[in-house]
Amino acid sequence: MTSESGRHRFPPKHLSDQALAWIVRLHSGDAPDTDWVAFRSWRRQSADHEAAALEAEMLWSDASELHRDPATGLVRPGRGRGGPSRRAVIGGIAVLAGAGAAGMWMKTTGRLWRADHATGVAQTRIIDLDDGSRVTLNAMSAIDIDYGPRLRRIVLVGGEAFFEVHSNRARPFVVDIGDSRVEALGTAFNVNANLPGDSIAVAVTQHSVRVDAHKSQATALARGDGVVVSEGEQVVISPDGRLGSIVRQEASAATAWRSGMYVAEDKRLDEVIAAFNAYHDGWIVLRGGAVQSLRVNAVLDLRTPDASLDALASGLPIRVRHVSRYLTVITGT
Repeated sequence: MTSESGRHRFPPKHLSDQALAWIVRLHSGDAPDTDWVAFRSWRRQSADHEAAALEAEMLWSDASELHRDPATGLVRPGRGRGGPSRRAVIGGIAVLAGAGAAGMWMKTTGRLWRADHATGVAQTRIIDLDDGSRVTLNAMSAIDIDYGPRLRRIVLVGGEAFFEVHSNRARPFVVDIGDSRVEALGTAFNVNANLPGDSIAVAVTQHSVRVDAHKSQATALARGDGVVVSEGEQVVISPDGRLGSIVRQEASAATAWRSGMYVAEDKRLDEVIAAFNAYHDGWIVLRGGAVQSLRVNAVLDLRTPDASLDALASGLPIRVRHVSRYLTVITGT
């Protein structure tokens, strides 16, 4: 929808809320024909009504691209099995926008909140372990601890964590993320499982780690999937368990989140948005492949996500639409 000047028209928030409620009702499976007639009449009231209707229909379409991660319970972009219905996703957004309820509904439940240690939206936490090691959890993150006499094992259930490991060669320290494993070699390192498409980034800030795309080291060695990542380096594990090339990654950039900041050095926009989702009360919807792949170079404040997204809009060809406190939509200009 465009105005007479050719620019995108963004409807008032109250109309966006009403349109979302209409879309949920119409797609409930119980809506009579009279509701569809009434909706058509509603959207013809003004250009803003029509823009709100188009926006709600767009969100309904986008909701088909969301899925619930069976391991964590998080709702994420991208097709997947076991996903929530579009009605559930958009219905939740409509309730949040209209009633002002907590946006955590679409980010919680599942293993994440049954873990030994977890954080909520915009919350970080430091956990001191029995062996003198320390874990710092980023927002919306969780770990399970499984310490035995021969192995110190941490499971990153979801999110991002920074590990400072007390060396003990008799009891190796490993972090398991899905099918992948990171073994500390007397070190400090960051593991980020919040990347788009379920990729995982391992960045080392001190000494080195061994990264195996499969927990069985024998299997990893046979496949050539194990690498040693040293201080100031990073490797990304793809969703299919393949290791990318080792690249330089400054410690200050990898762990800036510990001080509430995000350092984007030639990052894709979808990666930046993935980081901000953990600090946003509701959901950030990013539309369009071209928009997702835009490159970002900026230092942003995670603690003020709306203001940071608006700052991105001032330097990128994007429009940031704060539909409500709990929903932000980003499109190309």
